[in-house]
Amino acid sequence: MAAHRLESVASLVSESFPEAVTRAYEHVGEAVLIVARDHLVPVMTALRDRAGFEMLCDLSGVDWLPREPRFEVNYHLYSFAHNDRLRVKVQLPDGDPVLPSVVQVWPGADWQEREVWDMYGVTFTGHPNLVRILMPDEWEGHPLRKDYPVGGVPVEYRIEPAYVGADAIPDLGRASMGGAPPRLVRDRGRLSPWTWTGPPATGVRAEPDPPKLPPDTPQIPSGTEGPDTATAAGGDEPK
Repeated sequence: MAAHRLESVASLVSESFPEAVTRAYEHVGEAVLIVARDHLVPVMTALRDRAGFEMLCDLSGVDWLPREPRFEVNYHLYSFAHNDRLRVKVQLPDGDPVLPSVVQVWPGADWQEREVWDMYGVTFTGHPNLVRILMPDEWEGHPLRKDYPVGGVPVEYRIEPAYVGADAIPDLGRASMGGAPPRLVRDRGRLSPWTWTGPPATGVRAEPDPPKLPPDTPQIPSGTEGPDTATAAGGDEPK
């Protein structure tokens, strides 16, 4: 994005929301706006409707531990009309990683916000269904936080993979979500109905069709030997 374009976008947002943009700068050729979380939804709406950033390409979380503010959520926007890209950052403190959902602005943010919640524990208020998307429902903690313990965890590869042995999670282990869903309690530890328990399958790949030759290709009669093969028994070697 050209410098004048970044200034124009930052001015447009600042005029409408004077306290929204805390910093505007360019980094390795990419325009960046740092926006206060309380103004996130109106700023995103203005960027979509007035600045031409029609597309939310993706959003992602970052954990900067031990820095404070610890968390960032990055929104990568694209303008088809101007062929411009813009990164919008929202910084969040360690003790309160909460910000508004932008699903009402870009419905495609639904699953991406769920992933940031799942991996980093950032809560998006107003999200229609903020539940885990990568980890099992009963998983505790957020694996991409820098203070998340690193080590092996015994896991059963069955329906809704569950902790096993002494580390088993009780059925009501998800207190924040009102307990584990009935389906998870019912099926926990069972083999999936799609699991193949018989001998290895054979003959599951179809034989490839023979290559199609052009119509004028000469046909070699079946059993006829090619020029590089030996002649009939007792004959001379090919010259």
